[in-house]
Amino acid sequence: MKRSLLIFLVVFLTLPAVNAQFTKIGGGVGFTTGYHFHGMNYDYNKSGMFNLYINGIYELKLPIHIAPSITFFIPHVWKFSDINSSEKVTVTTLMADINGHFVFNSLDRFELYGLAGIDILLAWKKDVTKMGGTVPVTQTYKESDNALGLNLGVGTYMKLTNQVDLNFEAKYLISHYHQFMINAGVLVNLQYIIKHKKEPI
Repeated sequence: MKRSLLIFLVVFLTLPAVNAQFTKIGGGVGFTTGYHFHGMNYDYNKSGMFNLYINGIYELKLPIHIAPSITFFIPHVWKFSDINSSEKVTVTTLMADINGHFVFNSLDRFELYGLAGIDILLAWKKDVTKMGGTVPVTQTYKESDNALGLNLGVGTYMKLTNQVDLNFEAKYLISHYHQFMINAGVLVNLQYIIKHKKEPI
């Protein structure tokens, strides 16, 4: 897994060096069907279902775009307590993606694209149990896991202004932690802003 992360970072950092133009950057929110940590189907083992992400667009040459992104899942927290003890389980998730976009149409206000790419998912689980009695005891158990997967989906760019686009995306992650995701956000058109930047007085 460390090797996969290293490859991802190398590709991510060298993208601007290839014959590409970093044109847009933005972020948004998303919803996912989620997954169960280590595949164990229990309520306390469920991942979060809402996420925040940042992404960018490298325009290679139409109809191909490259889109790296980082996604953070809002942690899922499960709690249980009785007279003698209490338990709190937290599942946290971070995802890194590099997707390729194939733009089906290149219009001024609306673009539709298909996507495919690589996903790296990192997951952490923290279980804290507190037991009462004459001498209270707290036990903390931590686990981590990771998975390499494939993204497949579709998305759109819709121009609000010359500076800002709306971006909607639906994709399925084929992985040990397979799930369906829907994202919605905004993209700032850096190319337009730089091109029309006013000269200093």
